[in-house]
Amino acid sequence: MADPIRFYFDFNSTFSYIAIHRIDALAARHGRNVDWRVLSLGHLFHAQSIAPPPTIPAKLKYLALDFVRSCSFVGLPCALPKVFPPDVKLARLMFCRLQRHDETAARSFAKAVSLALFGHGVDVATAQQLADASKPIPGISVAEIEAAAADPKAKKAVISALDAAVADGMVGAPFFVLDGEPFWGADRLDQLETRLKEKA
Repeated sequence: MADPIRFYFDFNSTFSYIAIHRIDALAARHGRNVDWRVLSLGHLFHAQSIAPPPTIPAKLKYLALDFVRSCSFVGLPCALPKVFPPDVKLARLMFCRLQRHDETAARSFAKAVSLALFGHGVDVATAQQLADASKPIPGISVAEIEAAAADPKAKKAVISALDAAVADGMVGAPFFVLDGEPFWGADRLDQLETRLKEKA
């Protein structure tokens, strides 16, 4: 079987929101699986000596416009949260805790949380906010999210994803690696699919 597509993302990345809702269907059309890996985008920028887009006024202004336009093109709702970039540490840890036991639930969680955050502009910083955002996913409670916050295996998974991302040359999110070839950005999903067609 062909290797899975590595998919690196962070919950505080606007364009990761778009990729989270598209990558599995895209891969499935070509018989590929996807290896989802959440990381801290802030730590990635530090590791790669990259200035985060929110710190560059001109880039932030453009990205705000481009994000709304891009969501519209793919049929996703769009609403930026009041606090940007948002605090998503708990979301990362909960995703990793879920992923360890139930990959399907972890991906459903990522879709629900990203939709709440960037589809409806809802903050997800606290355990209660995160539980509210992920209500469609069975078994997610404030207590379970608080357990994830103290889960050393979840923390290790986030760190491991960062190390792998740096090794793969990741420079921003979302980031995909197909058979060793990197693609950066939700606007590269079409190119990724073209490459998959070529490999068929």
